[in-house]
Amino acid sequence: MNQKLTVLETIVSSYKRVIIGFSAGVDSTLVSFVCNKVLRGNAFIVLARTETITKEDVELARSLATTYQFNFREIEYNELEIENYASNPVNRCYFCKHELYIRLASIAERENIPFIVDGANLDDLGDYRPGRIAAKELQIRSPLIEASFTKHDVRAAAEYYGLPNYNKPSAPCLSSRIPYGTPIDRASLEKIALAEQYIRQKGFTNVRVRHFNSKAKIEVDKKDVGRLLLLSEEVEARLEEIGYREVEIDREGFQSGKLNAAIAKK
Repeated sequence: MNQKLTVLETIVSSYKRVIIGFSAGVDSTLVSFVCNKVLRGNAFIVLARTETITKEDVELARSLATTYQFNFREIEYNELEIENYASNPVNRCYFCKHELYIRLASIAERENIPFIVDGANLDDLGDYRPGRIAAKELQIRSPLIEASFTKHDVRAAAEYYGLPNYNKPSAPCLSSRIPYGTPIDRASLEKIALAEQYIRQKGFTNVRVRHFNSKAKIEVDKKDVGRLLLLSEEVEARLEEIGYREVEIDREGFQSGKLNAAIAKK
């Protein structure tokens, strides 16, 4: 790990000045921390506040920025206004990332920053990630990939540095809970956010509420499915209050990217 971190810090040092898209996930937190450690004020760390990031992650991002004295700023825009986004095509993430990188590029040009970097790691290359196409097109640098970091390496490095979110579950944007082809709107995103927040408050870590219009399909870790079933009446009542007419607990348990499975296979 010491050797890997030395390689990562050397790569970051070569950038001189960077701008980082920061989401408070462990990947972007590690990249932001290392860039701040190596480049100090020459690392511009930017949080994009949109409808698809949870309030908890916004609060965490602000807390981390304060704790580690990041050169931090926030931008805000409406992802649902991005062309081709709300219709939810299978390459939705391409349009999302393209918009983010264009906005970061605008800041980079204004501040004379040569590189935009992201938090992608080697494991991301094996998943269905249309956003990687946007990153390639716009020449986004990925220091974790350049330093050969897997997701396991990222968490180990974050723990080594003492980052408080080193074991934070992966939390892709709320739109990822909606099947491709189903239009995305603000009301659906709010329902998903409220439902997942409620279930996490019951002590569950990995939580996904897959949104099928009026039906919610809940995923938690396989080992926790039995405990969730014991709370099913209470959970169903709360989700019905939120706006779901039908609630199902997925007995197979949580699987990251389950809605991507068929596409990734192809």
